[in-house]
Order: sequence, then C-alpha cells, then structure tokens
Amino acid sequence: MTSLGVGLIGTGYMGKCHALAWNAVAPVFGDVERPRLVHLAEADAALATRQAKALGFARATGDWRDLLADPQVDVVSITTPNAFHPELAIAALEAGKQVLCEKPLCITVDEALQVQQAVERTGNLLQVGYVRRHASNIAVLKKFIDAGDLGEIYYAKASLLRRLGNPGGWFADKS
Repeated sequence: MTSLGVGLIGTGYMGKCHALAWNAVAPVFGDVERPRLVHLAEADAALATRQAKALGFARATGDWRDLLADPQVDVVSITTPNAFHPELAIAALEAGKQVLCEKPLCITVDEALQVQQAVERTGNLLQVGYVRRHASNIAVLKKFIDAGDLGEIYYAKASLLRRLGNPGGWFADKS
C-alpha cells in the first residue's frame, strides 16, 4: 500500500485541524500508512514557509497552482475562506487530484453545480468535511427518524450547546 501525498491550501484554524487530522490517520485507523504531508500553499511564500515548518509539510508555496502541479500530491485539503472553495476544488479536480473541501463547498447553487460537473468530467473524488454526520447523537436521531418514531417531520432545528446564540458567518447568512 502506498501512502497518500497530501497538499493543504489554507492554514487558518481549519487548515491546522486538517493537518492534525492527516497526521492522526495511521494512529487512529492502524491499518493504513501515514499520509505524507507533501505540499502546503498559503497567500504568500513567507507565511507558507512558516506554516509548513510548523505543521510538518515538506514543501511550501505562495501560489496554490504550484501545489496542484506537484506530482507527489494525491489529495488536496481545501481550507481557505469559503468564497475560494469552488475555484480551488474545480482546479484541483482538473489537475487530477482527489479533494477534501471544508464546508461549505460553495456559496451558491450555481457554484455547486459547476463543482459537480468537474467531478463528473474528471472522475475524481470530492468529499466535503461535514464531520458531525457520523456523530453518535446524529446516528441515534437518524435511527428514530428511519423507524418513524418521530412521525412526519415538518421542521427541525438543532444546536450545539458549546455555541449559544447566533454563530455568525456563513452559518447565519440566509443567502
């Protein structure tokens, strides 16, 4: 089995989370090789170099196109601000990379359809980082729904206790 070569675009809070998660793959799952942290891209070369050193990536660049051109990169984690997700995801797919994009994938339905077309055109994989869907509380709720225990659902609202009030950002933007 060959280990995956990982590229990371964006190293804010979620970028750091992705880097830590890639490093945890082998210890958590045990039956796979540790992914190689190959290439990191940031808004400028100096920031990229600092973050690559801090997060354990072999190479750094201030131009995400360099990362996509790297033949050692098999999968790209996209953790940039949301507005950049569609362009980066489409470019990564077209460069022959598999993609893990942080949520939300896109801001508009039209952008999402463009990304879907790129997935279909290239045959590459795209995953969106919705980590809560496999949480135990969600699994229990799904069992109740699937069993019909809650009747016909007309409206649902959920919140996490750690985030009281309006969370702001894209979570709260109705558009």
